[in-house]
Amino acid sequence: MSWELDIKGLIQPFGALKFSVKQPHTLNYPIEKRKDVEGYRGFHLNDLSLCVGCGNCQDICMNEAIDMVEAMGTINPKNASGLIPRIDYGRCCWCGLCTDVCGPDSLRLDSKYVYASADANSFLYMPKDQ
Repeated sequence: MSWELDIKGLIQPFGALKFSVKQPHTLNYPIEKRKDVEGYRGFHLNDLSLCVGCGNCQDICMNEAIDMVEAMGTINPKNASGLIPRIDYGRCCWCGLCTDVCGPDSLRLDSKYVYASADANSFLYMPKDQ
């Protein structure tokens, strides 16, 4: 029985050392954030000075994630109904149909998309005013 020295077998485990000097492909999330992508669908924004309370966004929403609620604070004087949209992010699929049918273009999607909460009621979201 002859014994041979397996050089490749001895050196191969040290090949993993090259990964100790490479930069990681992941981000250190809370500290580093990835760049915003143009056109990304995030949270809803509603310019209350333009919203007329027509309810088209509620009618088009296939998931019934939007309901019209009474506005608190200053709204558009042309808003005859006095209602503004409230989005249930537990149901929203971010399809963007609500922004497409918004006549005065008051409702739009922002690039911010991170939200976490243990309280299910906190997902009923009043779109922020720009």
